Amino acid sequence: MNKWSLMCLSCVPFVSSVNAMDQFIDPQDGMLDVSSWVLDNAVGFMPVPIIITDPAVGVGGGAALLFFHESDKRKQLREENPDEVVGLPPSVTAVAAAATANGTWLTGAFHFGSWQEDTWRYQGGLFYGSFNLKFYEFDQPFDFNIDGLYFMQDIDYRIAGSNWFVGAKYSILSSKSTFDIGNILPGIDPIDYDMNDGSVELKVTYDSRDTIFTPNDGLKAKVGTSFHNQSFGGDVDYHKTRLQANYFAPVTSDLVIGLRGDYQTVSEDAPYYARPFINMRGVPAMRYQGDDMALVEFEARFDITPRWSLVGFTGTGKAVEEGQSVSEADYRSMVGGGFRYLIARQLNMRAGVDVAKGPEEWAYYITVGHAWQL
Repeated sequence: MNKWSLMCLSCVPFVSSVNAMDQFIDPQDGMLDVSSWVLDNAVGFMPVPIIITDPAVGVGGGAALLFFHESDKRKQLREENPDEVVGLPPSVTAVAAAATANGTWLTGAFHFGSWQEDTWRYQGGLFYGSFNLKFYEFDQPFDFNIDGLYFMQDIDYRIAGSNWFVGAKYSILSSKSTFDIGNILPGIDPIDYDMNDGSVELKVTYDSRDTIFTPNDGLKAKVGTSFHNQSFGGDVDYHKTRLQANYFAPVTSDLVIGLRGDYQTVSEDAPYYARPFINMRGVPAMRYQGDDMALVEFEARFDITPRWSLVGFTGTGKAVEEGQSVSEADYRSMVGGGFRYLIARQLNMRAGVDVAKGPEEWAYYITVGHAWQL
């Protein structure tokens, strides 16, 4: 082998490294961007760090890997219009694991699929974990652990090319709950019980958002009722109805506002974990539960540059107990802010950090996409 061959071979790692780094630079503005890596690379994935500071479970962390899969139609549209965000969503597969200081942990896999030019939308997941939380009854906290396996299958069908979808979802949770009431009644052993909770949900959805990741415009609204009973593999009988809406509007070229509404109601005999709770940044999971729950949130995002943004948000909600009037229930509010970076321009996906102050304490969140999921 002559010296020129040796020189060429010695350059291969460097050239490969340069080509690999090029996939993380957007040729449009020369900024860091993962669009090419996750969409053009057969093994491309997006690692997402998970930092948990939810007051309900304590400080912790983990990681998720997101794998993106494009349809031939979406890839064609993207290559024909490299400076535009294609409206057709890609399919996404994710695997994740996380744990916190109080012993809570979770692992699982999830898939979102979009087929036939977004006529069909599918979601499926399998998760296993153990959660150490507090259950509040008459404002008195009870420590408990719930561990188990959760499986779900979800399908939506677009009606005649419109923004309307009809769909159904099946899920089953096989769990074991253990309540420690020793802090209330010293000397009493923990109480535990096993339960299977199977359900079928019927739903109608409207979705006019410009992207599923970080919308700048459009509305997604959904109404659905889930029926939980022994016919679907469960041990309990109850039903739950939920109305949700996320609305986004560009006020100027640099300012996008969002409004979120969520209402839930549950029938009698629902297990403790199925009762609606106020779910907002800054509020611990299951801290404020009731038989009925309603909340509203407002968010504004200001784009300092095409890549960097600041966000501010606030919200309030009520959880109404059985026998309690709406006026008797207290408002639970939060306020916060954060920043975003446009990490994948061709997906219009922004990522960043939020800080929120709830009724009792502060919390911090890493956000990929939008904080409001529906």
